[in-house]
Amino acid sequence: MAEIQKKAKRTVDTWKKKKWYIIEADPLFNNKEIGKTIAADNKNLIDKKITKSLEEITNNIKDSAYQITFKINKVTAGKAETIIDNYNIKDSYLRRFVKREKSKIEDILYLETKDEQKLKLKIIFISGAKYSTSLRAKARNIMKEYFKNEIKEKTLQEAWNDIIFQKLSDKCKQKLIKLGYVNKIIIAKAKRM
Repeated sequence: MAEIQKKAKRTVDTWKKKKWYIIEADPLFNNKEIGKTIAADNKNLIDKKITKSLEEITNNIKDSAYQITFKINKVTAGKAETIIDNYNIKDSYLRRFVKREKSKIEDILYLETKDEQKLKLKIIFISGAKYSTSLRAKARNIMKEYFKNEIKEKTLQEAWNDIIFQKLSDKCKQKLIKLGYVNKIIIAKAKRM
């Protein structure tokens, strides 16, 4: 009988085929480097997400409660460019504001920007005193109207800037003051749809 020769299997070290890519933040943050990743093919990086604390990007301790998730949308010349996918605030930060004798009014809004991009926002309004049911309804209506009108006048990039740095919240607070003492208005979550 003829002997069957066993062929030695050749193994290929796939690690050597991989390349390092620098991950850059959204242009809102001047394309700052937020990390590095490794991949065999740049197509494997598209739609991957990376979550960072806003403090890591701005180097401001006051931003430690905010988190931003970036999504890689383009890879060129060893750099992975990202867009903002969503933004949220840590629950531990929100718990500090909710106390007895205060009303917490929450609402989820589906809005569209000037450049026809869709956003989902979760807004939390914390009053300085207990609100009656009718006052809560009025506050919710004022918030809905305000955010709808503001977002539809902005591009997606402008909207993200105002959401992340709480500019919209500060302006909305001025509208709600006529109902009574306003403690805080926070955009707790924002997601690109």
